[in-house]
Amino acid sequence: MIGFVGKDPEVRYFDNNQCVANFSLALKRPAFRSKAGHIVPEQTDWIKVSTRGEVALYTEKYVKKGSRILVEGRLSTRTYTDKQGVQQYITEVIAERINFVDYKSTSSNESGN
Repeated sequence: MIGFVGKDPEVRYFDNNQCVANFSLALKRPAFRSKAGHIVPEQTDWIKVSTRGEVALYTEKYVKKGSRILVEGRLSTRTYTDKQGVQQYITEVIAERINFVDYKSTSSNESGN
């Protein structure tokens, strides 16, 4: 997935010096015209991303709000019971690799300027 980080990652450390970093990634879907001729506006999906170990350390150090990144990983679904006793489901991406994506145009720099 390629998207923009919504806010600075939240990082938690554990007793055994392990850490987890969590953040949301905004994925934009462009506007389009439906088969019936209706215009469907651009939409943004917010995806929960969780990183662990070395990837979490990298996330803490480099990933910031507004960063455009590529996330490679796997889907994970977990459940928990909230304070009201209702079972909640969370689906998130467990990131195994994160890379920055340069979205600036390089056309002005092609001539060496």
